[in-house]
Amino acid sequence: MLEIGLYSAIAPWVLLLVSSVWRYPAILEEVVKWGILKTSKIGESKAAISKGLVVGLVFGLSEAILYSLNGWQSGEWGTLLMRFLLTVPMHMVTATIIAYAMSKRMVVVGLTTAMIIHAGFNYWVR
Repeated sequence: MLEIGLYSAIAPWVLLLVSSVWRYPAILEEVVKWGILKTSKIGESKAAISKGLVVGLVFGLSEAILYSLNGWQSGEWGTLLMRFLLTVPMHMVTATIIAYAMSKRMVVVGLTTAMIIHAGFNYWVR
């Protein structure tokens, strides 16, 4: 579990470089979360859900911290609060959907659902 937590914490920082070129962060982030979960060898449904929650929580917190660095300097406190209160749970939901789908051998369905939720969320918060 520690290994997937570390990968999840580092991933947003690496994705920052790629996202400056790639215009669809929802696709990229969900594929990366799937890759992290794939390394953990998803087992039964209960284990998959807990792994998904861990990946989503750590990934979301790491991303929120990364983006808060800019918000902190500009004094946009409302944006910072919104990122922590909304973005972290969204990442937890999407990673859990992917993990659960992986445990049921329905990766494409889970990944597609997570991407749609993430893209819808991004559209909503803009």
